Amino acid sequence: MTTHPSRLSVKAQPLPPNSVVWGKQGEGEALKRSQQLAWASAFRSQLQAFDYEITEIEGVLPEELKGSTLFRNGPSRFERGDQRVAHYLDGDGYIAKIAFAPDGRVTFSSRFVKTAEYAWEDAANAFGFRTTFGNAKPGGFLASLLDLHLKNPANTHVVPWGSRLLALYEAGMPYRIDPYTLETLGVEDLLGQLVEPVLPPSRWEMMMRRSRGQQAMTAHPHVDPVRDRLVTWSWGMAAKLGEPNTLIIELIEYNAAWEEMSRRQYSMPGAAVNPHDFALTPNYYVFFENALSFDVMPFLLGQKSPADCLKLLPKPTKVHLIPRPDGAMAGVGPLVLETDQWFSIHQACAYEQLDGQPDGQVVVYSSGWPASEGGFLTSWGGYAPNFDAIAPTFLWQTTLNPRKKSVVHRIAPGTENCCIAHPHVNPNRETLAVRYLYMPYCNNIGESSPPVGYLRLDTQTQQRQVWTMHPQSFAEEPVFVPRAGGRADGENEDDGWLLGVTYDYLQDRSSLMLFDAADIEAGPICRLWFTHHLAHGLHGSWSPVYYGS
Repeated sequence: MTTHPSRLSVKAQPLPPNSVVWGKQGEGEALKRSQQLAWASAFRSQLQAFDYEITEIEGVLPEELKGSTLFRNGPSRFERGDQRVAHYLDGDGYIAKIAFAPDGRVTFSSRFVKTAEYAWEDAANAFGFRTTFGNAKPGGFLASLLDLHLKNPANTHVVPWGSRLLALYEAGMPYRIDPYTLETLGVEDLLGQLVEPVLPPSRWEMMMRRSRGQQAMTAHPHVDPVRDRLVTWSWGMAAKLGEPNTLIIELIEYNAAWEEMSRRQYSMPGAAVNPHDFALTPNYYVFFENALSFDVMPFLLGQKSPADCLKLLPKPTKVHLIPRPDGAMAGVGPLVLETDQWFSIHQACAYEQLDGQPDGQVVVYSSGWPASEGGFLTSWGGYAPNFDAIAPTFLWQTTLNPRKKSVVHRIAPGTENCCIAHPHVNPNRETLAVRYLYMPYCNNIGESSPPVGYLRLDTQTQQRQVWTMHPQSFAEEPVFVPRAGGRADGENEDDGWLLGVTYDYLQDRSSLMLFDAADIEAGPICRLWFTHHLAHGLHGSWSPVYYGS
């Protein structure tokens, strides 16, 4: 294993940091094309399953990370036969595992999530199903007519909880994965049991499942560290002829033994699609409902994917405050408020400012974009997301006052012109007041572009730390790892490490970077180089358990 000094010196690159922001800072078409070429390279399929020890390590691995595991999920197979998916989010899910052994060795392993659809397509070496974002069923118009089954690629998130590891996709059921071997064990039902993943035998059977409000589980469960619970939710659409659909949400809280601690059902009449994410406080579940309409006929006729049938409406965005069953607001009715129109995608955190009252203000930090500048995720389609068509994503602060039934919604102070993605906090602070937020960083000119570094925001001082790579490297979502035994209160909230997978086009391979969460602008303290590239991924999780072999 090769090691280097504890603080890495970031070498000069052919292009200065952040000099290319998708060509919108005036550098010219040549530099724009260079970044586009690099970005497209980050969306090549990675088809190989790996098992090897990482030996090229720059810097020193923190002792406290030894004996733990990082998991990551994202689309990685984009072709079957001679056809490529129309939207990268329809690619097959691929779990990567970086296991930090107690003796200091680090290993990399990866496997595809072998869903029922994956097995069928693998045998046929061809696509065989309609997808949420773009693919029609092969065979022309009649093949997709009234075929309502959508492929579950299990490609969005991977969550360890208790003794289980789940691969998640918001429009399907979770798949349980063996955390040691990464082998797919099967579909997990909403009761926590493994069930046989049966593909619908006919279009009629699938229509019946849809009419019964067939359920799917969110790809974004959250952990309440105070009560030591995983909070997740399932959803289904209740459809009636001549009436708007009703979204039915069922929220379930589990302890570490996967015992159900609480359950609550909630309805959103008129909601066209499920929320992508939610936030959690000691007393509330918080959901943002984007103002969308769903044109069902093109979907039924097989002409469009579900995502293509969605349209953003010129209406306010709603926020739902739903009391938790065993919180201080239990027994109080839900509250629905309206914000300025925007599109909410990910929730970083939420907390309450009680001021001596059980129904005090609720503060939510989220990522999303102005509604006038984008719609659903169809703009992210094509070979790779095209930032000429994608709305800029910002960090938003929403403050809700249940007593006054008022809302203050704005770009988070200190980040007014910063484009970002996937914000996170110290997981030990989830549901509690937070000071620091961490996120991939794109630029500070308010234009849409790929993520080329990381940003830390101090919400008290509105100061930010930024670290960037050369603009032909790209940063994925960071994962915050608290220091073992460390406190997460007050000034010690940033006691830990930020872990982020990055792709370097100049070397055509990916790496894992580790930052001191208190000082990310000083650069990575450790970098672990993979022997290959990874397709640009979505979400990941860390476990204090060592799942190596």
